[in-house]
Amino acid sequence: MRGILRPCRHTMDRGLREQWRSHLCGLCLTLRDVAGQGSRVLTGYDVLLPSVLVEAQAGRSATTTAAPCPLRGFRTAEVLLSTSPAMQVAAATALLTGAAGLEDKVADGDIPAAARPLASRIGNRFSERGEAVSTATALDSRAVVTATRRALLKERDPDASLEEILEPAGSAVAAVFAHSATAAGVPQNRALLAAAGDAFGRLVHLLDAVADRSADRRHHRYNPLEATGTDDRAARALADSLVGTIRGALAASHFVDRSLVDVLFGPTLTAAVTRAFPPAVPVARRSLPGATEWSGSPVRRRGTGSVVGVAVAAATARAAMWGGGRRRRRYRDDYDPYYGDPYVRPRRRFGSSCGQLLACECCANCCCNECCGGDNCCCCVV
Repeated sequence: MRGILRPCRHTMDRGLREQWRSHLCGLCLTLRDVAGQGSRVLTGYDVLLPSVLVEAQAGRSATTTAAPCPLRGFRTAEVLLSTSPAMQVAAATALLTGAAGLEDKVADGDIPAAARPLASRIGNRFSERGEAVSTATALDSRAVVTATRRALLKERDPDASLEEILEPAGSAVAAVFAHSATAAGVPQNRALLAAAGDAFGRLVHLLDAVADRSADRRHHRYNPLEATGTDDRAARALADSLVGTIRGALAASHFVDRSLVDVLFGPTLTAAVTRAFPPAVPVARRSLPGATEWSGSPVRRRGTGSVVGVAVAAATARAAMWGGGRRRRRYRDDYDPYYGDPYVRPRRRFGSSCGQLLACECCANCCCNECCGGDNCCCCVV
């Protein structure tokens, strides 16, 4: 759902957070407009990158005020217009990749047999709507639509190399990133953004394989790393090389405002790779007293048993989602839970924001607004 890029509020100023939320909420509403309410489940972080790239090249897009939403703490927000080129490209990407993802899960048997016909029908609907939006935006969707099938063919080839297995994902993302230059009216960026997209698509597939390696080995499922005999050291070296390619291509591209791009493909991308390949030794971080954090992993307190840990996690989740029973706080009218402004006691109470419920490990784990409300973040990975 969230993707590998999970922006952290500690690496963004208020302006960038508002800009990021305008893309996130704008995509959710755009999907509703072009494909119905059910398609809003496809809202994610990685599929927002084409929208961010369009706006970075063309300048700020027009916005509108969205109605209050539970996932924004019942607040209004300025969101990108659903008819803007940025949102149309992002919606097409979300629908096409959502359809491809369902097709892949059905093919891999990850969905129970009884639910596969329904999943196939939903995937076909996403694909049809994605094709319609792609046609309207002049996006050539063939690379995205055929990516899953080409990947399956590569997986069935016992002699395929890791680079060959990762190629379909790279080609799909390269097509979308390159089209962002066309949509923004900056065609000279097409080649550079295609290179960045190819590397990013390969990186997403690679990190997904790293995350699934143990489970795939346990359940005797196909995994690109296992099939090609790639160890973690070689996988990390490839990941670092892909990150370098992405940043090099983006650095050479022309952007009107590259602030958000630099954050997403800078510290946020670094954190994504760190989560996939955590170091073997504890790293000193800003932490609560008595806590030791391993980079890329949740905080583990000394002397805390698993039962207590589960109880604390459950209590924190309840407080985050529904306000909890302890110290029921109230927010002032200009308070936004995502930004962590000071608490006071006004007339209404609001729940957690979308930026916390769908955020990086740092903000998601500390979405009670107390751990992350100040400078002492209990599990921030930077």
